[in-house]
Amino acid sequence: LDDMVAGLEPTDRYLRIADRREAIRTAVMLAEAGDVILIAGKGHETYQEVEGVKHHFDDREQVREAFAALRRKAN
Repeated sequence: LDDMVAGLEPTDRYLRIADRREAIRTAVMLAEAGDVILIAGKGHETYQEVEGVKHHFDDREQVREAFAALRRKAN
């Protein structure tokens, strides 16, 4: 995250969310019509490694869950 933030201008608006699940959920919830959400960095990996231990984590699943939550909220 530090490397990404270093490339921003001081006047740029951004949220810094270290928790990947929460970052994806927040991006989906804040997106408006015409916006593009780019989820970068994991590619084909379906896990997150934390302190040397691999935990199941699939960005695609997280996006589907976030959109499902958004639909529930809209209804």
